[in-house]
Amino acid sequence: CSDPGLGKTPLMQAAGQALCDPCHRPRPRVEYAGAEAFAGNFVMALKHKEIDRFKARYRNLDLLLLEDVHFLQGKEKTQAELLATLEALRDFGGKVVFTSSFLPKDMRDMDERLVSRMTAGIVSAIQRPDADTRRRIVRQKAALHQVILPEEAEEVLTRHLCADVRQIESCLQNLILKARLCNCIITSEMALEAVGSFALENPMLDLEAI
Repeated sequence: CSDPGLGKTPLMQAAGQALCDPCHRPRPRVEYAGAEAFAGNFVMALKHKEIDRFKARYRNLDLLLLEDVHFLQGKEKTQAELLATLEALRDFGGKVVFTSSFLPKDMRDMDERLVSRMTAGIVSAIQRPDADTRRRIVRQKAALHQVILPEEAEEVLTRHLCADVRQIESCLQNLILKARLCNCIITSEMALEAVGSFALENPMLDLEAI
């Protein structure tokens, strides 16, 4: 669980790989989908009277990876189907990984039994990266572009880009592109100008910044 842009999908894919590696099957049966797609497939299955095919797709799995499960809030019939799917997978010995923008307890209009199933497993909230983590992210993303940032420019990006990893990636790409187009080195002034399009003018200071 986390706000957008904090790494739910990469963590989901890594967890899926880790769960598949020790599987006793040569080719584990895996389904990776968004909750919106799950709901859409369920509705289409009902409409075309192909519910048995839908159940065969989602209930005979070694691993179900379902993104953005909060999308199912208020969708009673789809929630009931997902609950039945979880019960079937539990009996089958399958594993399940969800991502969500909300903790299970914070979801609204969600079946209590479904919430109970979610909280019966490991619930992990991903927090926004602290300054040290943001600094490492900036360095690693810059290295992917084969760029070594001056320490002053790195510090500007680290201090001002506090929202999420996507914000860091986008700002850094813009900064590197501008430097290459202008055929100049990246400076702290350029970095400060770049973050102006992404960061708040008066971001809240954390203890480290104070």
